[in-house]
Amino acid sequence: MEPTKDNNQGTGESATDTIVTAPVQTSTGTSDKRDQATGGGAPPPPTPPRSRRDKRSSGNGGGRGVSLLALLVGLVALGLSGWQWYQSQQLEQGRQVQLDNQLTEVRNAQRQEQRSAEQRLAGLPSGEEWQQLQRLTADMQRSQQALSQRLDTLQGDARADWKLAEAEYLLRLASLRLLAAQDVASARQLLEAVDHILQAQPDSGVFAVREQLARYQTELEALPVVDRSGLYLRLAALHDQVANLTALPVPVFDPNEVTPEEEFEDRLARRTRGERMLMRLERYVRVDFQRGKVITPLLDEAEMQRIRRTLQLTLEQAQWAVLRGEGDIYRDSLEHADGMLQQFFEVDNPQVQAMQSRLKQLAEQRITIVAPDVAPLQQGLAAYIQSRKAPTSNGASADE
Repeated sequence: MEPTKDNNQGTGESATDTIVTAPVQTSTGTSDKRDQATGGGAPPPPTPPRSRRDKRSSGNGGGRGVSLLALLVGLVALGLSGWQWYQSQQLEQGRQVQLDNQLTEVRNAQRQEQRSAEQRLAGLPSGEEWQQLQRLTADMQRSQQALSQRLDTLQGDARADWKLAEAEYLLRLASLRLLAAQDVASARQLLEAVDHILQAQPDSGVFAVREQLARYQTELEALPVVDRSGLYLRLAALHDQVANLTALPVPVFDPNEVTPEEEFEDRLARRTRGERMLMRLERYVRVDFQRGKVITPLLDEAEMQRIRRTLQLTLEQAQWAVLRGEGDIYRDSLEHADGMLQQFFEVDNPQVQAMQSRLKQLAEQRITIVAPDVAPLQQGLAAYIQSRKAPTSNGASADE
């Protein structure tokens, strides 16, 4: 009985032992018979090699382990590939969802842009209206160019004309400052500005006007500067200080009052009571037949208020005289105010003395000047401006 693959797989190790030992018993019995038949001279038959069968049985066991290992490795590789495929599918699905969201956002943005563009285009004019507007714009530009050219032709050198008009206005203002306010300094500045404007003129016709202007500038430089506004403000300050001046004291009559001087005189001359009363009354009522003696009036509080108000009105009269340029009235008012200070106020008081000194200084100031007449200069400038316009008007009439 030969060992087969089925027998090896079915019986295991016991079958293998039986197969190996059986030939030994058989070979022994046959060897005895063969020895008896042949007479013991023939050799015994060869036995099958045991090593090959052992190799086959051991090879079948190792191949099964390798196949199981290969099967396990294949299952692991298959699971790994399936897991990778699942992960790749998940990533693809996530990317697909993200792309779908982005496409949705892009579509929404496109719709909004399209709506806004449609709204903007809805307010725009149509093609015909646009062409009509272009034609109107072109016509307006042509008419504007024509008007600008015509205006340049009519006006000529407009900048020079404006400068000359400004010079004429400044000259009128200088004349007004001289006649109304006696402001020599402002008139000098205005004439200087007129000279700068005339200096910029290129033609030679302005030479005569500038020569006449130089004469007036020389006359104004010789005139004294009269600061009427300053005099007015100084008189206003004195007007406010009148209420603070100290008036002469008004004594109170007391028939029983006896001064030390009276007592001394009484002791010397031994005068009677009636004589002493007459001496005290002389402080309020004086009867003196000597000429040239200064008599000081005695006034109460109400009369002093009237005196202060009269002094203020006198200073206000001097202010109006300054504004109107009346020199005689101005000086008379200041002299009258000084006389009131000497008569009704304490001359030894520092405030009264300061006001008197200021009144004397103000009385020495001049408030009137003999200003030159600028009318000839105005006429000369007007004639020069008219001469500049004459060629233009003659050329326009010749063209017509």
